[in-house]
This record gives sequence, C-alpha cells and structure tokens, in this order.
Amino acid sequence: MNNVEGNIAELVEAVRARGAKRIFIQIPEGLLMRAQDILDAFDSANVKAFMSLEPCYGACDLRDAEAESLNCDLLVNVGHSDFGVNERIPTLYFIWKVDANAIPALEKDWQKLAEYKSIGLVSSVNFLQILPEVKAFLESKGAAAHIGKGSLMEGQVLGCNVSSALAVDARVDAFLFVGSGHFHPLGIGLRVDKPFYVLDLERAEITKPDYTKFLKQRYLALALAREAQSFAVLVSGKPGQHFVDPYTIKERLERLGKKAWIFTMDRITPDKLLAIRADAYVNTACPRITVENRGEFRKPLLNPDEFAELMRELESAARVAV
Repeated sequence: MNNVEGNIAELVEAVRARGAKRIFIQIPEGLLMRAQDILDAFDSANVKAFMSLEPCYGACDLRDAEAESLNCDLLVNVGHSDFGVNERIPTLYFIWKVDANAIPALEKDWQKLAEYKSIGLVSSVNFLQILPEVKAFLESKGAAAHIGKGSLMEGQVLGCNVSSALAVDARVDAFLFVGSGHFHPLGIGLRVDKPFYVLDLERAEITKPDYTKFLKQRYLALALAREAQSFAVLVSGKPGQHFVDPYTIKERLERLGKKAWIFTMDRITPDKLLAIRADAYVNTACPRITVENRGEFRKPLLNPDEFAELMRELESAARVAV
C-alpha cells in the first residue's frame, strides 16, 4: 500500500470511528488531484461526503457554517492540526503524512551545517515524523539537535506560529526547517536572529534562504504608513483568523486624529479594495496575506505586529509634541 492509499484508508477509519454519516471535507490545494479518490473511498464506506473546492489555507480556514448548512454531522479538515478554533459542528483534523527521505540531502549538504554545534529542528505538520531521523543524523555528526515544543505539536511551525522554534532559540546556534513550501520557513526566517537553513525534501538539498526582499517590503510599508491619514482595517470571515480586535485598532488610530474604517470579507485580495479610499491597510487576518503578497496591494499593508510598531512611534511622537 502506498502512502496515498494508506492516508485515505486511515482517513476513512477515523471518520467511521466518529460514527459520522454525512461529512464535509476540506483539503489543501496540493491534494485536489486526490479529491475523487477520497470521495470514492467514502462512497465505499457508505458515508455521504461533500468535497469543498474552495481553497483551504489551514486549520484557521474552516468552512463550518457551510458544513452546517448542508446538514453534515462532521467537518473534516485534511492536512492540518487543531490549534483551538471554536467550531460550529464537530471537526476532525486529519494529518496527511508525506513519505520522504531526508538522508540523501543531509549526506550531500552536511558541510553547510557543520560549523554549528547545536541545531534547532522544525517542520510543517505533514513531515514531523521525519524529524527524529534528521536528529539522529545530526547527532551522529557530533551536533546537538533540539526539537522544541511550543503551542503546537512538537517541532511544528506555521507561518503565523513559530513557538516551537522560539522554545529552543536560546539553546541553538542555527535552525533547520525540514519540509517543503515557502510560507512556514518564511515565518521563522523573519522571526529569529540565528542562521536559518531549509532542507527541501522535494529538491533534496539544503539551502540558506535570503529574505531580504520581504524585509525591504516591510520597511517600505512602515515608512509609507507613517504618513497615512486614513486606514482600512481588514477583517476576514474565516473563523480561525480573528487574531486581534479590529475596533481596538480603529480606536487607537482615531485617538491620534486618523480616520479608520473596518471592512470584512472572506478572502482578503487587492481587487476588493480598489474602490476603498484609504492611505494604508491593516490586515487582522492571516499574516501570510501581508508577508507573501504585500507587493500586490496598491497601498501599504501592515500586519498587527507591524501596526503595533507603527503606533509606538506615532504615539511616542504625539506625547513629545504635547
């Protein structure tokens, strides 16, 4: 049985164990090619299944209201782990494990890490099972390897949550992300000051990413926002992306004499803001929108942490002026 077949069989059994008869399934884009295989498996198990073709960006992006409207008794979120969203209906988070061999890349590129005596290991949820073999390899080379535990699973990071890395930050000389994709390692690269490497399992290589472009975009956005007189505060309807109170942002701006409005939408995209007259935007939803797509917006776009930095400057200047 290959890894795909094994994952599908485990998924069906996990749903049957819940006693669900009518389910709503969300899958990440990378699994869409398996959507019909998954539906066929549930047909064979006599489970009525609806498959969403809307993008699913994580456990924060639940379509529980849609599942409820279709009278489903279980929402199935494939490929992500639970991080505490309050769901409208019972929800199963199913981790889709991906088979991969990290050893060839480690053997080929080990010298890139050889100077570090202690290395922190992190990964996305689909590859966490690979971290122990990476740890064993590094230790065989004489390096200490640490897998931290933050608010997520041990070693797990998201683009918006790198607490597993921060948990061992004081004990390591460098970090190694094991997996694929850009967003999860990008979150670490922008948050830690230690040397940071990526073991790309798809390309079988270890690289040291350059995040200079993202930092320059951030500095430019902050510089432009300092001159802004009006702000659009952007809120997503996704149930797990309510990270801050938008009215707190609005009130802080208004105390400084700025104008602010709050706008809601499902997905935050530049085209939805074309008619909105504002000098800057504050994104209160997924930070990925800002970090990866900032250049697509016609006005400076800030995440809450960047907004907080801006406000410290503006509020300090206001106190001095008084």
